[in-house]
Amino acid sequence: MLRLPFLPNKSKILIVVFLLAVSATCPFMGHVARAQTLPYKQHMLGVRGGYALNTVHFNPGRNQKDVPSWKNASLLYTYYHDLWGNLPYFGVQTGFTYTQQAYDTPDVKRVYEVLRVPLTSQFHIDFWKMRVLINLGCFAGYRMSATDFTEEQPEGVPVTFDCNHIYADYGFQGGLGFALVLKPFEFHIEANYLYSLSMIENYALYSNESYTYGYPGQLLFTFGLFIHL
Repeated sequence: MLRLPFLPNKSKILIVVFLLAVSATCPFMGHVARAQTLPYKQHMLGVRGGYALNTVHFNPGRNQKDVPSWKNASLLYTYYHDLWGNLPYFGVQTGFTYTQQAYDTPDVKRVYEVLRVPLTSQFHIDFWKMRVLINLGCFAGYRMSATDFTEEQPEGVPVTFDCNHIYADYGFQGGLGFALVLKPFEFHIEANYLYSLSMIENYALYSNESYTYGYPGQLLFTFGLFIHL
């Protein structure tokens, strides 16, 4: 059984549905992958946006909930290339992403505005006019600002950053996707999970005796439009 203890229940369900859709295509992919043209090089530039489920994994827990967000936009450069002239499945992707990190506890919902730079190895298997995409990589980011939403202040109050707030963000990411290739354009649908290795706040913010560790996570569903260069 697939076990993802670090993800909220809603995120687990969405990932399982996406994995089932990918696995249904595996027998067909295995047959067509052998026909992929060698060697292969392709430069692409594109934009991507979508829907995210944001959370922070607190230890000990704070009864936090997911925070949905449509504020996710990326400008990306992708380079597909072969390896040693006989493995045409490799690619690298980077660019700039404007997104959010957030958590929702019984006391407060806090939303961070984040600028992120991903560096992703995008493996691809091509067949017909489609690609299957496998993403593995890392990212670095900068938390620019934050807003607190409470029952007393539902419109939001800007957070004053101090030594208890951590600006730098970095972590790992991985995911799956499909691409429809209609040269010179490509349309990408992807699901990626990003896990930050940088705590969202100082672990001693709430108590000097009992520390609270919080690491952001984001389940991201996106649609992208790319053009061949």
